[in-house]
This record gives sequence, C-alpha cells and structure tokens, in this order.
Amino acid sequence: MKILKKPILAVLIFLLSQAGFGMLAGLIANPAPPILLAASLLLSGLVTIFALYRMHMIHESTIHPWRISWRYVHLGIISVMLGIFAADLISSFFQLPDLMRMEFNEMANSTWGVLAMVVIAPIVEEVVFRESVLGYMIRHGANYWLAIFLSALLFGIVHFNPAQIPFAFFIGILLGIVYVKSKSILLTGFIHMLNNFLAVKEMQFLGDTYSEFNFTSILGYRLTEIYIVVCIVLCVLFMMEFVKKYHRPSDEHRHHHHHHHSSLKEPDDDETE
Repeated sequence: MKILKKPILAVLIFLLSQAGFGMLAGLIANPAPPILLAASLLLSGLVTIFALYRMHMIHESTIHPWRISWRYVHLGIISVMLGIFAADLISSFFQLPDLMRMEFNEMANSTWGVLAMVVIAPIVEEVVFRESVLGYMIRHGANYWLAIFLSALLFGIVHFNPAQIPFAFFIGILLGIVYVKSKSILLTGFIHMLNNFLAVKEMQFLGDTYSEFNFTSILGYRLTEIYIVVCIVLCVLFMMEFVKKYHRPSDEHRHHHHHHHSSLKEPDDDETE
C-alpha cells in the first residue's frame, strides 16, 4: 500500500534515532545510568519530531488545547484506563517474558528515569504512532479501522518485549479510537502519560517484589476472569459514549453532530493537507 510508505518511514526514523542515541549512551557508560538514558530518549525524540515535522506528518491542530471538547474527555480517559486494567489482567494469564522488567524497575527509582518513562516516551510515541502513522493515513483516505489496527500493530511490535507487545497493541487500539474522534495528541498523550505514571507508581510501591508480582496469583483465576469481563464491558460502554458524544469545538457550528452519534468518523477541516 502506497499510503503506508511514509508512516513506516516515520517508524524507522523513530527506531533508528533511538538506537543511535542508545548506542551513544552505551559508549559513554555501560550500563548507562537513568540520567543518560533519559537524555538519549530526549535527544532521539527531538530528532524524530523534527524529522517528521519537516516531512509534513505533524498537523498543528492536533496540539491545540482549544480544539479539545473538555466536557467529554473523561469518557475516553475512563474507557482507556479500564481497558489498560483489563489488558494487565489478561497478560497475567500468559506469563510472557518481560525482558525489560529490571531496567524499568531501576528507572522507576530515579527522577530522570521517571521523567523519561512518564513524560518523554509518551510524547514522542504519540507524535509517531497516533499523529504521524494513524493521523497521516486518515488524512490521506485510509479506512479508519484499518488505520487504527495498523498503527496499533506497529506500536506493539516496536516495543520488542514479549510482555509489552500484546498490551501495547490493545492500548494502541483504544488510543487510536480516542485520537480519531478527538484528533488531538494532547488528549492521547495525557492518557498515555497517566498510564505510564500509574505503572511507575506500581513499580515504586512493589519495590523488589515487582518482578514476581502477578494479579492472577493474588486474585485467583476465577476472580481475575470476572474482573476482565467487567472491565472490558465497561471499557466498551464508556468508549461508545465517548464516540457518540465527543465533538471538536470547531466543528459544532456545522450542526453535523446529530448525524454521527453512532459513527467513529467525524468530518473535520483538518483531514486534508
């Protein structure tokens, strides 16, 4: 598909930039301390964002706070957080190897590591996967659901960590729906940061026991299954309400909102470049 060329290039730029600065950090100090890792993430992120901006893959309206309908954002946030909890419970069933658990735990106990995980990484990833992959495809005529699926798939794959791949894919789907409806990486970025912040707090709270922690072993299989079903049902219900009610402030004067209550797609003056 021709439409995938630039989004895949955006992901490659993101990966190569991270790899390059990561190798540089490794040459300076091995293992690299959290402050060096945070610096490498920041520099690679700035290089990536600059490159994507020069490639016209970042639409400026997606970073304008006045283009967000703040009245309904809570529906999207609650939906994604419920989905995140469900995905966390599901992942506890499969016991997938977490190759980054020790590194994450170490970074969670450093101010610079927390900054990298909670602020820098979510911002860069939203610019790349929601704006430069998903947003670009939609603005160039791709099917909404196909674009959401492909951007989530790429988002999952690039984590390169078995324990994170299915989790990131599922969250990528939810963030993709929020992005398509709101056309705002400020909103998806906030949700992404909130998720990472809670994950960091979990690591800090559990401390040395984090590597052995598992929801299923605590709740039992039956109770875990019940929680998963309840969270998924609530996640879907809240997301349906978000999709039904959310309309960007700049679009409300068009009086089209009553035609799109059951549709993910919402006409917008930003869909073309």
